Amino acid sequence: MKKFLIVLFSILFFIIIWWILTPSPHEYKRIPNSDFSFETVIFRSPDPKRLADFYKNVFKAKETESDWALGDPLSSVISLRTPDYQEEGPIFTILKSEKSNHGISAANDLGYAHICFETDNVPGLIQTIQKNGGHIDSRFEDLQKVPAIYGRDPDGNIFEVHIPFPTPLSPSNIFRSLNSLIRTRFKLDPPEIDKIRFLHVNINSRDWAKTLSFYGKVFSANVTGFERDYKGDFIENLTGLKGIEVKGRHLPLPGYEEGGPTFETFTYNHLSERGPLDKSDIGRIAVGLRVFDLRSSVNKILQEGGTLLDEKDNTAILKDLEGNLLVVSSKKSNFEKTNP
Repeated sequence: MKKFLIVLFSILFFIIIWWILTPSPHEYKRIPNSDFSFETVIFRSPDPKRLADFYKNVFKAKETESDWALGDPLSSVISLRTPDYQEEGPIFTILKSEKSNHGISAANDLGYAHICFETDNVPGLIQTIQKNGGHIDSRFEDLQKVPAIYGRDPDGNIFEVHIPFPTPLSPSNIFRSLNSLIRTRFKLDPPEIDKIRFLHVNINSRDWAKTLSFYGKVFSANVTGFERDYKGDFIENLTGLKGIEVKGRHLPLPGYEEGGPTFETFTYNHLSERGPLDKSDIGRIAVGLRVFDLRSSVNKILQEGGTLLDEKDNTAILKDLEGNLLVVSSKKSNFEKTNP
């Protein structure tokens, strides 16, 4: 018993010292003057205002100015800044589409199949999603006590929501994760403040390791977290898809400090027949990146096997190895203009 107490108090002492010495809370920040910097997810929608209202009401996005237009009139573009990252979070660019929807999206579509947010209050956000015209795909018996769900916005675009993960690993982040998990699991009152944050863009491919290698070389980035290997009831109930198995891993998106947004590269054992999407399709059609040098950045993507579709002024449109659209621009973002 004495030895046990010594070990226990030693662990508690270590945690207290760790907590004192670790900056808390962690401040997720943009990094200025990056060679590559992730800035936007580009949507096409038959009703941009309806879609924008959903993300403003549910995920606390705020309208902002942006020049990501893909040739559309800037007056018709709606740009939303996602919360956190010290008011410099990634942007959602919503463009008007005159095209009819060519199919219902699914979690196992190829391409940009879903985006993800973290929240301290999953049950509360589920209610907000449903009140604002969204739909929950997950099939858990009790949605009020699960740590993660898949849902879709009014256009049918899929998103994931889950409790905060302790990334980067620190006492305050561990406490936040455990606090959210316990409150959810036992249906306790949620925290007074719900810190919603954009976390990742999912890319489904036929070979996740090949896709990960491509982007790792383009961004000069290393993988983060553990390799995913999901199968069984949880992933089936989470996605609403029976008999699926998923493998993959995450890669940090450039331009942010540790714990910032990532690319989630997945391969499903059964893929749908939908995607990747083209420029005029309804849905998440592209990811936009700010670059320091357009020419060298485009050449780097081409060297790794990407394809150039169009280049005009300071912007280029490319495809990655599996046909996902990338928009690369050397124009300065609002963050760079105010942080020279």
